Amino acid sequence: MSSSTEIEYDPYQHVVRFETDAGRRIYRIRCDTLRPLPGYSYLILGKPDDSSNNREHDFDKHSAILADCGTGENGCDRELLSGLELVRTMYKEDFQPTDIGRLVVTHAHIDHGGGGKQFLELTGAEAWCHKYDAGVFERYDERAAVGNRRFDEFLQHAGVELERRREIIEAFGFIRGRGKPYSISRRLKDGEQFDGITVCHTPGHSPGHICLFVDSSHIILGDHILARTITQIWPEQIAPHTGYIHYRDSLGKIEKIAEGKIGLPGHEQIILDLPMRIDIIRKSHQRRMERILDVLQNSREPMSIAQIARKMYLSQSGVWTLLALTDVGARIEYLEQIGLISIANFDELELGKSDVFLYTNV
Repeated sequence: MSSSTEIEYDPYQHVVRFETDAGRRIYRIRCDTLRPLPGYSYLILGKPDDSSNNREHDFDKHSAILADCGTGENGCDRELLSGLELVRTMYKEDFQPTDIGRLVVTHAHIDHGGGGKQFLELTGAEAWCHKYDAGVFERYDERAAVGNRRFDEFLQHAGVELERRREIIEAFGFIRGRGKPYSISRRLKDGEQFDGITVCHTPGHSPGHICLFVDSSHIILGDHILARTITQIWPEQIAPHTGYIHYRDSLGKIEKIAEGKIGLPGHEQIILDLPMRIDIIRKSHQRRMERILDVLQNSREPMSIAQIARKMYLSQSGVWTLLALTDVGARIEYLEQIGLISIANFDELELGKSDVFLYTNV
């Protein structure tokens, strides 16, 4: 790690340098992935056994690794390339973008892997990700069509009217033609190791979300754990291997090895105290569960997910409407699974008299 903490921990700094306990360099490169939301790619240079005193000529060509590449939209690709150039000019690394042999994508959301096609064409690198997310990159239009069908079914069951459903899905932006397909050369598995990096499958935010343990000191987190925001979760009705249970269990996997490690997330600041942040996240999830139960307890009638979301999140517009509904939907799904709530209008659902699920406390 560099000695300047003021620069190093500034979330708006274009390029920030870290050093692992094995002497490798990790460069965090800022891009406006989804304006106005900045995101980060991470360039990993050097061998696991590098020392900080002997790194000028120890870099093997084509062994550099980039974790995530942004959207490729709205100048994000230019920001990434200018950040890679700063690694060479500001930090004096003997490095060119064509030295990157692998693009490892933490999960199949457009702000992390949407720019992969043009990046691979520029560098000649391979793309790696978890097998559960590979289809989004290789068959984007198919996955967008199926995903939006599932979003629509969820919103219908949540109690959202047809025209409003169309507006919400369009605002979310998972649309055909937006993503540029590219091949995944290697489908990663939980526990797999390469070049001193260990893959940890952490489903919840996406089916194939992975975190990368770099040596024994740093964890590239993707969107699994963020410094301020509670990571978005989705009902499994929309995407298998997401949902609260998967996210909770994935959080526990990171917690077991988090002590003393620096967390490098895909957005927001780095995380110096991962155990504390995980504890805060867990408590926040519990409060949201309790809030849903309280809303249902104080309602005279069974409620839909849309009605509960309006009680939970008073301000909803654009993409945030879908995020609020899916956040509540994932928790409703879990609370029903563990028997704390039930579906009150199951007779009407069975007879086809209603498409909206109404919930009540048990």
